[in-house]
Amino acid sequence: MIANNLARDIGPCPKSDETRYGHGVVPIDTRKIEIDELVSHKERMDWKSLREDLKEYGIRNSTVMALMPAETSAQISNSTNGIEPPRSLVSIKQSKHGVLKQVVPGIHKLKSKYELLWDQESPEGYLKIMAVLQKYIDQGISVNTSYNPEHFEDNKIPMSEMIKDTVTAYKFGLKQLYYFNTFDGSGEITDEATHHSYEGESEVYDDDDCESCKI
Repeated sequence: MIANNLARDIGPCPKSDETRYGHGVVPIDTRKIEIDELVSHKERMDWKSLREDLKEYGIRNSTVMALMPAETSAQISNSTNGIEPPRSLVSIKQSKHGVLKQVVPGIHKLKSKYELLWDQESPEGYLKIMAVLQKYIDQGISVNTSYNPEHFEDNKIPMSEMIKDTVTAYKFGLKQLYYFNTFDGSGEITDEATHHSYEGESEVYDDDDCESCKI
């Protein structure tokens, strides 16, 4: 671990011995044991030596890992929104700074490979993937739940479904739930040029310009 090597070379951060790292405890040691139901636990790297080095030298940074939604940064880098499935192949993001069209990377070759957010009938699979990632990450992942009412009877999302997903997130060790997203059907755009190329696969939505979603 780089932060441990830095602590060895130039010293640990203040109160390193008050962190879990300072006691040789790494994120996989504090995982919810239920996560092993999804992926069997096996230490493939030399975690034992790292634990001993952490106890001896400490750590230079009290936290070392984070996964950001990258909502705004994705526009600049022309990437998908970090760990989030894309909402559509072509979207128009509106914010206080203006309007920006965005196309998913490699659309001509990878169009059929993308699993779009609103095509998912449930966030359960996404939540389980995030839980496996959280096992290795010391900061809480900003995990969203997203629902398309079109997948439910009378276009109404049952409270039981939302409670079930909340319990699933807790069971497998997710540290927080961030945005609760619902698709209201108002995202289809009428821009002629965009529809000419990717009809029915475009969406307009507001970019909240959240500071935590920027690199």
